[in-house]
Amino acid sequence: MRKLLKTLIKQTPIYPALQNFRIAREYGDTKNSLIYIHIGKCGGVTLSNAIDKSDLLREKFNRISKIHVQKPPILRNARYMILIRNPISRAISAFNWRYKLVVTDKEQKTRIRGEYEILKKYGTLNAIAEKLFTDGELNSDVATEFRTIHHLKEDIAFYLTELLEKISPDQVYAVLSTEALDEDILKLLGVSTSEKVHENASSTDSDKKFLSEVAIANLHRFLVEDYRALEKLIAISPTTNKKKNVLLK
Repeated sequence: MRKLLKTLIKQTPIYPALQNFRIAREYGDTKNSLIYIHIGKCGGVTLSNAIDKSDLLREKFNRISKIHVQKPPILRNARYMILIRNPISRAISAFNWRYKLVVTDKEQKTRIRGEYEILKKYGTLNAIAEKLFTDGELNSDVATEFRTIHHLKEDIAFYLTELLEKISPDQVYAVLSTEALDEDILKLLGVSTSEKVHENASSTDSDKKFLSEVAIANLHRFLVEDYRALEKLIAISPTTNKKKNVLLK
């Protein structure tokens, strides 16, 4: 009965307005509220720790909320801080991080159904990326396997596409990039940090980072919505525009 009642409520014309009210109240839809969007495998925990230490942000905002592995709330007045990364570099990092946790360490072997088997089957991002397209057509089975892997499913477009369509440019308070994270944190947060949390690249074998020309071309094509989201964000962020060549390569 309770489940039926919830379903009926969701079908009423007033439900979207009630949802918007709840979300605005939860996050604080004012210019003094900051929504930090933590896109997985971009250095988000490092930035989160820096946010906690930032007197500059505490003086400017009375509420700071973090969004991770979920769609960000779309608000009219709140400001947004977004951490981004080159999509292919991010994909390499995500695959290898999940391989470590799920296959090597087995800490999260059963967390996501089918993920362990897919990671074991391919072994490297290069192997799965080379099979994304067959004779120029997307291989839907391989695409489904790709998106089964945590953080590859929740890609950059997952977080940003809808958000950037609906918020105004002046709501984007700051855009930081993994490629210049220490520099961005110092400039935008006033915090000096070299702390790297969940950094896995230095202990990852070079063969797991390798991508063939075919794999790179396939990833560029497959991650096209990630690149579109970054292009849109770069267009409204002068600071990020300076990193355009690195972010969009």
